[in-house]
Amino acid sequence: MVMTVDEVELNEFLGVMQTFERTRVGVIGDLVADSYVYGIPARLSREAPVVILRYEKEEFFPGGAANTVSNLLSLGAIVHVFGVVGEDAPGSKILEHLGAMGADTAGVLRSPAWKTVAKTRFLAGDYHTKKQQVLRIDQEPDRVPSAEEIRALEENVQREIGNVDAWVVSDYGYHLMSEGIIGLMKAQAVEGKVVVGDSRYRVRDLRGFTLVTPNEMELFQAYGNLEIPVEGAGDGLVAESGRRLLDELGSRAVLVTRGNRGMVLFEPDRAPEVIPISGSSDIVDVSGAGDTVVSAVTLALAGRSSFLRAARLANVAAGVKVMKRGTLPVSSKELRAAAMKLSSNGRGPVKN
Repeated sequence: MVMTVDEVELNEFLGVMQTFERTRVGVIGDLVADSYVYGIPARLSREAPVVILRYEKEEFFPGGAANTVSNLLSLGAIVHVFGVVGEDAPGSKILEHLGAMGADTAGVLRSPAWKTVAKTRFLAGDYHTKKQQVLRIDQEPDRVPSAEEIRALEENVQREIGNVDAWVVSDYGYHLMSEGIIGLMKAQAVEGKVVVGDSRYRVRDLRGFTLVTPNEMELFQAYGNLEIPVEGAGDGLVAESGRRLLDELGSRAVLVTRGNRGMVLFEPDRAPEVIPISGSSDIVDVSGAGDTVVSAVTLALAGRSSFLRAARLANVAAGVKVMKRGTLPVSSKELRAAAMKLSSNGRGPVKN
């Protein structure tokens, strides 16, 4: 089953997308430097039983919360960034890249004692074959942020509260999501601003946020279920766990992403809304798709969409993203074209 869009919904999508360029979004989270090194298998090494790759090229992409920033910028938003990077090459790359895209990075703390999160993937394949990842090397901080670093980050956020229309908390587990940050965001949600939370390990801590967006595994793990059931067998568990999370957090909605099984939206006093996949199930790369969903749903909600319309528009954005290799963002032009192709007057599901 594939998502389709009728004329009424298409007009609503196109209307809300016009508001994206006027929306100021604050992104708080773990900034990651993602690098992809490509090579061609040349021969076996005589030093060890490994393949030697002949270097072709290297690509850099902003990852983690920085990928959310990248997607928001590509959709036209004005973005203020809050996080911590080290005084190292990966940290400089992140700030230079986001700054060149137009982000305001004044809220990012540079700490000489912090090691920027960096992930380097090595991909191998011949000239005419699809390259496969053969190795990943992660560089991570060897400690949690200090009390001084957390306090400085909270002060940076506090200073910009009046300049932001909507907020995203993008937590990849590097301990920047302090109780102070959670409290500030809850207060923003109470005041009526859109606050969307995306946390790999602590989704149950995001009480009072407007919306939280766990994927299926994050939702299950939050309640001690460490394995995703085989296709079809997890539907009941998603329904049970999603409703439980919604009640526990007191949020206005919970959106669970399920990969090639689409999404499920939970709202108080409503039956769960199942949203089928958008586009082809023959995906290229799911890397960063969750960040694309968070970006699109945040902007749609800030533009006064209902939760269902916002989730469905984010689903269209995800369908575009998974046809791209790496953490490439989705542009407003691509999102508009995909929505039109899915409409009853279009040419069917989009395939890039």
